[in-house]
Amino acid sequence: MLLRKIIPALAIIIGLVGLALNFYAIVGRLTVVSATNPVARSYLEALVYYWTFLTHLSNLGLLLVYLSELTDWRWLGWFRSPVTRGGLAGLIALVGLFFHFILAPTYHFEGAMAIANVLLHYVAPVTYLVSWAVFTDHGRLRIIHIPMMLAPPLLYLAWIMLRGAFVHEYPYGIIDVTRFGYGQVAINALSVFIGLAILCGLVVIADKLLARAPGLQPIRNRT
Repeated sequence: MLLRKIIPALAIIIGLVGLALNFYAIVGRLTVVSATNPVARSYLEALVYYWTFLTHLSNLGLLLVYLSELTDWRWLGWFRSPVTRGGLAGLIALVGLFFHFILAPTYHFEGAMAIANVLLHYVAPVTYLVSWAVFTDHGRLRIIHIPMMLAPPLLYLAWIMLRGAFVHEYPYGIIDVTRFGYGQVAINALSVFIGLAILCGLVVIADKLLARAPGLQPIRNRT
């Protein structure tokens, strides 16, 4: 039981530090006038922009999963669902892979943002995937659950596209309609969702295999 409490508590600290550092770097930059930011935004505008990034939303989801492990608060019931936790496993894997292969090679991060990116894109995904594999009771996920696992990312895409239509600003270049047009953005988004669906499928397969792994049962029982 002890490890099942310690790991989520440490993971919450990691996630909070990463989110706070990114908040400091992004919101601090957007609310002051500079060479790269000619018009200062209000804190509300900067806060909304901060939450347009899938990295921040997915890591917030992980924090709520961990919190649901440490408390018996009823409002966190959705985050105790095997489908929710499995979907977040696929999503946070996508976040890490997308950053590593698409964003990291084209951007140079420094200071607080560099530390935050390591925590949110590498440490947090690995920590969650390991804790999901070791401490979760497996065997409940099915292929039919994949559409439910994809529903939150679809809602996220709808939110940022709707916002982008009004403010002409997008958190990621591959969905920038002003640059690529709706046709190419649709192709880009579909490609990402196919990748996410594959990752969710792998999570379902892993769930079945882990349910049959007798070596993990003693660990779950001890913790």
